Amino acid sequence: MGRRNRCRSHRGQPSPVGRGRRTSPRPPASVRPAVNGDRAGRFRRAVGAAVAVALVTVTLWLAGPGAVGALIIGVTPAAMGWALAAAAGSLIFRGLRLSLLLPPGALGPVRAVPTAAVAQAAAVFVPARLGEFALPWLLRRDIGRDGASGVATLLVARTLDTAALGAWAGVAVLFRWGLGAPMALGAACLLLLPALLLPVTISTLDRWTAAREQGWGPTGLTWAGRLHRIRDGLDDARRRPVRLAAAAIACMAAWAFQWTLAWNLLSAMGFLWPVWDVVTGSAVASISNLLPFNLVANFGTLEAGWTAAFATMGVDLEVAAATGLACHIWALIFAAVFGGIGWLVLGPAKQGPEQNVES
Repeated sequence: MGRRNRCRSHRGQPSPVGRGRRTSPRPPASVRPAVNGDRAGRFRRAVGAAVAVALVTVTLWLAGPGAVGALIIGVTPAAMGWALAAAAGSLIFRGLRLSLLLPPGALGPVRAVPTAAVAQAAAVFVPARLGEFALPWLLRRDIGRDGASGVATLLVARTLDTAALGAWAGVAVLFRWGLGAPMALGAACLLLLPALLLPVTISTLDRWTAAREQGWGPTGLTWAGRLHRIRDGLDDARRRPVRLAAAAIACMAAWAFQWTLAWNLLSAMGFLWPVWDVVTGSAVASISNLLPFNLVANFGTLEAGWTAAFATMGVDLEVAAATGLACHIWALIFAAVFGGIGWLVLGPAKQGPEQNVES
């Protein structure tokens, strides 16, 4: 049927053969923007990788490779044990969030935790953030969730993550500088309000985009499609309000363990900084990871945000740069260990009830 339709569509068009030489027909106009979009995407990824390399180079220059190596090697075992426990706690709540975002019974918390561990490791270590798509693949592999639904789950999870991060950052700014600092209060409101009004924010952005996306380029249409899927995913999750609220709480708890991880890593390196300073600096570093400059493992953007935040709070620039890079490397080691364990725990693909559903 498909071949017959294609033959009909070319009737009446001039033959692509001329002067004894076969030529390829020009691609239709609907295809050319996609090709241009692929080129633009490759160019953006190349620029992002170059910026990430430059940021890492500057961080190493500020800190000194020897100082970073000394911090990594010279950690105290007891504090590292607490850091490992904090990393495990964050992962457990990420798995719980994943289980809660899916329909009841689709993926239990026990299996969701190793799934989250593998997805997190892939997202970190696969270049240019392409590993983010490991989660939809894992959901299809284990429970037969179709690709579109898996991507929607991923986008909703990332949206809740970002909202929880903004809420934590706003609270940290208020505790660090207090209500008496106008700029701090303004920054806290800017971070907190979109997070607290997440459904309204997403709905408003979706309507605004839908009214204007006609005529947008490939990049704009890609982001518009993501926003539409986020709203659809949130609308689906809102049909289970108790589970959605529990997933949001799990996101907040996962970030709390991330701040605990950062504090314990710094403690293991001999730096006992105030708790809210660590939360503020870590939150700024995590927010800087949202910038589209990434080669692999978020190197560069995280160190830039960490260094800038702690230097603003009075830490020596060299110390801020060295601790940021050392903490990042230890966090990556934990992610690799948990990701490997998670893959072993998952084992062969589980034949779920929807395994044969086509996407």
